[in-house]
Amino acid sequence: PQSELARQRRQKISEKTRCLQKLLPWDKKMDTATMLGEAYEYVRFLQAQVTALHSMPCQSSFGTTTAYGFQNDGRFVSGLGSLNRQQLLQVMLNSPVAQTMLYSRGLCVFSMEQLM
Repeated sequence: PQSELARQRRQKISEKTRCLQKLLPWDKKMDTATMLGEAYEYVRFLQAQVTALHSMPCQSSFGTTTAYGFQNDGRFVSGLGSLNRQQLLQVMLNSPVAQTMLYSRGLCVFSMEQLM
């Protein structure tokens, strides 16, 4: 009875750990403690990214800029320059490749206005 409950708890923890690992933007094997530490750091990165995006003006006062991005296979492409700021942000936020590259390099999206 007790061993059955303990086994069920372990299974549930294992299942939830696998679910959490699937949410992370990389696909590498790591032990549970490392994965939890990486998940914690990634959540902190996402919180900082959300804060930066919330404080970003919708329209730029610096005119148009050329935008570049990454395709799903990781290749660098240009041609996003015709997008407005909101559209470009949506592309970046919906791109796992872009999010992984930002996170792995310790970068965050911000606007020129936020630097002033």
